[in-house]
Amino acid sequence: MEQVAREQSRTTEADVAIIGAGIVGLFNALQYAKRGFQVTLLDNARGQKRSFKVGESFLIFTNPFLRTVGGLDAFAGECFPKHGVWFTHGLEHAQRFEATSEWGVHADPPHYLYEQAKDKRYFRAALMDVQIVRPEAEDVMRESLRAFPNVRFLDTVKVRDVVIQEEEGRPHELSWVCQATRQEGTVRARWVLDCSGRNRLLAKKRQHTVELNDGFQTTAVWGQFEGITDDLFGEPWVHTYADGDQTSRDLHTLHLWGEGYWIWVIRLSKGRISVGATFDQRKPPPGETPEAQMWALFNRHPPLAKVLSKERMLEFRMYRDVQYMTDTFVSPRRYGMVGDAASIVDAYYSQGISLALVSSWHIANLVEQDLRGEGMDREYLERVNEATRQDWHIMRNMIREKYTAAIADSRFFVLSHMLDLSIFWSAGASRSRIARWLVETDGDTRRETPELRELREYLSRHMFYSQTKPWHWLSPERVQRLQGHLQAGIGERARWRLEHGVRVPVLKAIVRLAAPVPQLWKLPFLRGQEQADLSAEDFVHPEKFLERVPAWLRRLLPASPSERLSRAIALRGQTLLALFLLGYAYDWADTEVHKLLLQLGLLEPAPQEGPGAEPVSPHEARVA
Repeated sequence: MEQVAREQSRTTEADVAIIGAGIVGLFNALQYAKRGFQVTLLDNARGQKRSFKVGESFLIFTNPFLRTVGGLDAFAGECFPKHGVWFTHGLEHAQRFEATSEWGVHADPPHYLYEQAKDKRYFRAALMDVQIVRPEAEDVMRESLRAFPNVRFLDTVKVRDVVIQEEEGRPHELSWVCQATRQEGTVRARWVLDCSGRNRLLAKKRQHTVELNDGFQTTAVWGQFEGITDDLFGEPWVHTYADGDQTSRDLHTLHLWGEGYWIWVIRLSKGRISVGATFDQRKPPPGETPEAQMWALFNRHPPLAKVLSKERMLEFRMYRDVQYMTDTFVSPRRYGMVGDAASIVDAYYSQGISLALVSSWHIANLVEQDLRGEGMDREYLERVNEATRQDWHIMRNMIREKYTAAIADSRFFVLSHMLDLSIFWSAGASRSRIARWLVETDGDTRRETPELRELREYLSRHMFYSQTKPWHWLSPERVQRLQGHLQAGIGERARWRLEHGVRVPVLKAIVRLAAPVPQLWKLPFLRGQEQADLSAEDFVHPEKFLERVPAWLRRLLPASPSERLSRAIALRGQTLLALFLLGYAYDWADTEVHKLLLQLGLLEPAPQEGPGAEPVSPHEARVA
């Protein structure tokens, strides 16, 4: 596939030209190659400095797409197993996690259940998340491309311009220059996909950029480190459940929150770790350089600072202005923008690649309709643009309030993450279905049975966060606005409590697949307490988990135990949403009562802490 200079100097033809050979561009090249189309992939891959990039966390939709179409199934088996996600606030200047607010999702049972699964490839694709090292993963994907004679990889070129033809029958033209020889050439293709990352070649050229002018912009700084072993973490990182079971926080994708920033901690294979921070530009940490700002944030957390050192750092990287969006992901003029070439909001929840792969799959269905002479389904095209756009806004709604002072209110901390998880878990049914489709077809629609074609039709309508159950009957924009309203409501009330000295107990709520519902009903009974654990106590050993599903429900679920587990997660997402709404109602009612009591002079607000302020008794103005 590597082309010599004289081959590159010719004008070539393709069904699909893809700009950018990062993980998203490589996935798309594999996707179209497996569907039988002529693909040209363009990037200066050989001339770029090798980067460690961010350690990626397989999550939601990333896992099934990259294990199957991406060819990373065997590679994932060598990666660091992901035991779940963990969120903490209050570790600043503390040696231990005990006094922090925490929300966690311990999802390790699938690793135990794997040996019982009959359809192991499906089980891995649907349920076994890992944390991958990016450069090695991309090496594997590039090697996979070599098996396809219908792929031409121009791997020493830079795309200089793209001419999008307005006439229906004329191919688009991409002009490039070889960075090794300075020779020039042209690719003519019916479809063009921009996967070039933050260069955003097509979004800027075609004026699809959306201004985020609300004042909320963030900067990301991160590094990758080597020589990281289990003993560097040790006992302070261990969490013990009420039933005596234990887990270590570092085995999860760990998020450490402070006001106006958060830190990610992602352990990787080969003794490496990815650690970075994203901060609100209105509240920058001290430091004359971005790297100094990064270390200033890391050093606020003693347990983390003990693990890291500058001597172990392999690479430092940053994005100054992280957030941007596009108004279009696929155009009827036969071009598309995917991944960072389209939109990016935040590394939180590792949704960048996940949403990029989902939109890539939807766009591929539209491209295939056109290339096979079936015409494009305009209704589907508009749905992809609208639903994907609103999904990105849903991601932004998830993080916006968490960057404010509200993050210090423990009730907000738990409720906000509950709402997030209800959205992700509700997508479990779509994750189960796309994993089944991918495993059975390997991404090639020519291998579809009538049943699988029907499944693809279902996913074309519902594989969006804004179009899953139970809210699929609402428009994507309505779903996004409702979710944003709920997040804003709990954030506003949390800030009011903090401003008026109305305190809540420090809460911990760790969700496990076998015990997925936090004990939110305890909230009204926690008055006067400094700390409370809302984690579910009724833990079932992973091997017994599926036996706890009621018989009537098992009859409604798929026959495969793996699919039953995946669908059960979706049902629990909807249950979690219902519980969140009850917690939201209590949060509103309780805060309104305190507002009324303050107005009537029946409640003295506790003095606020700050420079020169007197310490406040933990029992003053404390509420559940």
